[in-house]
Amino acid sequence: SGVKKPEYWTVQFFPESGGRARSFRMRPHVAYLLAGAALFFLALSSAGVLGFLGERHAASELNRYQAENSHLSASLTAMKSRSDRLAQALDDVAARELRFRVLAGLPVLDPDVYSVGVGGPATIDQRQQQFYSLAPELAGASQVVTMDLDQLLRRAELLSASLGEATDSMSAQRDLFRARPSIFPVIDPDAWISSGFSYNRLHPLLGYRRPHPGVDISANVGSPVVSSAAGQVVFAGQESGYGRLVEIDHGYGYSTRYAHLAGVNVRVGQSVERGDLLGEVGRSGLATGPNLHYEVLVNERPVNPRAYILDESLRR
Repeated sequence: SGVKKPEYWTVQFFPESGGRARSFRMRPHVAYLLAGAALFFLALSSAGVLGFLGERHAASELNRYQAENSHLSASLTAMKSRSDRLAQALDDVAARELRFRVLAGLPVLDPDVYSVGVGGPATIDQRQQQFYSLAPELAGASQVVTMDLDQLLRRAELLSASLGEATDSMSAQRDLFRARPSIFPVIDPDAWISSGFSYNRLHPLLGYRRPHPGVDISANVGSPVVSSAAGQVVFAGQESGYGRLVEIDHGYGYSTRYAHLAGVNVRVGQSVERGDLLGEVGRSGLATGPNLHYEVLVNERPVNPRAYILDESLRR
């Protein structure tokens, strides 16, 4: 036989103070209903507490995101201001770069090259799309600043390369200018060109016609003879017909000769600058009087030295 189920349940409460105990009788199904109700209210209370805590957390997160967005917006505004100032500075550099290229003898870059723009729509990845959906104005400002900075970077790189090219060209032109004969080679206020460059000149001593590959500069004996450009002495000594002669290699295909000298003040292998003393005017070699025979050669071919004397007053 089975165990008989109780018809009533008895619940007793014993106070901690030791007072009289209280007893309650109830049927089992009533106890089940009360227990279920207690569990329901417990669950409902727990949900309310969790919901309240969740709302507080959500509010805290929202405040944090709003503060971060405000900070990001302020940062983007500051970056836009700085990019505008950088653009103005690059405009100033570009103006100087333009003049520098002209001075360096280089062609001016096309305006389209200076703009260094990028064609076509910008590529937006998934994170950027989420950014646009959540904060379209902030995302748009961020995209504008990013594109501005990218363009400024490309422009700065272009100007840097262009200025480097112009610097190299100016350096080469400077060296070329140093090597090109350009000054009157005799220091004497009374010096003058007494005989010019000719392919068929009657020689005053030999009595027949032959090329005269330079100019004769009449001057007082002992007048200083100076180098007309920077270079290196490749000959310094006696040469038939020339008398005492100095020859200088200036590079870039230029060389000069200074003949009929009374004395030589340089040696072979010595480097000289424009205006350095080479010797003195004399009448050594085939000369009718004190003068300097001066030659300019380009790629070993004699040219008229008058084209390489910048002081017009001395070309008489």
